[in-house]
Amino acid sequence: MKFFLFTVGLLAAGAGAVGILCYRLSLDSDLQSENRSGDTMAWLRTEFHLDAAQFRAIARLHEAYGSVCASHCRAIMNARRNNAQPAEIQALEDECVRSMTDHFRRVAALMPPGQGDRYLALVLPRIGDYSHTGAPTLRGTP
Repeated sequence: MKFFLFTVGLLAAGAGAVGILCYRLSLDSDLQSENRSGDTMAWLRTEFHLDAAQFRAIARLHEAYGSVCASHCRAIMNARRNNAQPAEIQALEDECVRSMTDHFRRVAALMPPGQGDRYLALVLPRIGDYSHTGAPTLRGTP
């Protein structure tokens, strides 16, 4: 019985070590480092297999959208700070979500075939119940 338990323990440890090794070897180190660094554009380039031209076009869209996003944020935060009517705040939040959705769809249209759909499947659910307290991230809304 003593050797049986030892053998089972050894097999379990070996299986665990092989599982961890396979997991670590399957990770994309570039993707992981970009995710840890918070470089969303670098992550986007790697995750969705963008070529240089696609990446530049999406970066330009993202840069241009920054001022639109900031404008929506200011309007929502001002309305909240000034105790605007809930319907007014909701209208501003709805406009923000529509604007983000349109932006995400424009970004997706510039991606390689199939990647745009995958991108939309990732980002659109994150804005459905968006809190409007800061920019959405891959980890959820602030």
